[in-house]
Amino acid sequence: MNFLKRLLIVALAVATFTSCELNELLTTPTKQQMQGTWVLTKATDNQGTDITQKLSFPVTAIQLTDDNGMVGTMAPMFTYLVYGGSKWAEAAGKMDQLFDYVNMRFNTGEFFVADGQVDNFTVEAKLQATTIAGGGALTDILTIFGVNTSFLQQVIYHKFVNVAVFFDGKDTMIWEFDPQTEAFYNYKNSVGNMVPWTGWATNNFQKCRFVFTRKTLKLEDIVRTANQGY
Repeated sequence: MNFLKRLLIVALAVATFTSCELNELLTTPTKQQMQGTWVLTKATDNQGTDITQKLSFPVTAIQLTDDNGMVGTMAPMFTYLVYGGSKWAEAAGKMDQLFDYVNMRFNTGEFFVADGQVDNFTVEAKLQATTIAGGGALTDILTIFGVNTSFLQQVIYHKFVNVAVFFDGKDTMIWEFDPQTEAFYNYKNSVGNMVPWTGWATNNFQKCRFVFTRKTLKLEDIVRTANQGY
C-alpha cells in the first residue's frame, strides 16, 4: 500500500470518531494501541476474497504485550501468508495434528514498532509444531507446499517488515501485508545465531488484509470457548 492510500484510510477512519476517541487516537503511541488481546474477525486476500475460515483452527487469537511479545493461535494464519496457495486445502487437513490449541499450547513470536504514531511495524512469527509429536507433521506440511527436503527445519522464523497497521476506533486493528512489505526467513544454528533460511522465496508471500477485534477475555478463555463449538 502506498503512502497516499495509507493516509486516506487513516483520514476516513478519523472522520468517524468522537472527539474523545480522536484525541486518544492522536496521542496514544501505536505500540500501546496494539497491546492487548485480539481475535481475527476478517481476512481477505489480494483479490478481496474472504479467507477468514481458511485460517481459524478454530479461532485466530493473539496477545501482544509491552515487551514486544506475541502469543496465540496465529500459526495457521502465518503459514497461509507465507506458503498459501493451491496446496492450502491439503496442508490445512494436517493443522490439527500440528498445533495443539485444544490444550492451550500456543505459538510465539515478536512485534516491533517505532516510537510515537506510525503506520507500519515489524512482526516475526515463529513457526513451530506445538503438539508433542508435531515435528514430523510440520515437515509434512512444508513438503506439501514443495519445500525441498534439504531445507526442512523444525523451527522457522518468518519476519515481515513494513507491515501496514491502522485502527478503526480503539477496538479494531487492521494489518496489511502489501507490496511495500518485505519478508525475511531465518532459523537458528547450534549456538542460537540467526541464519537465513532459503527454503522458500521471500517474495512469494500472500498479500493479505487482516482485521482484528479487541477482546477483554483472556487468550485462554477465547480459545477454550472457540474449541467448544469446533
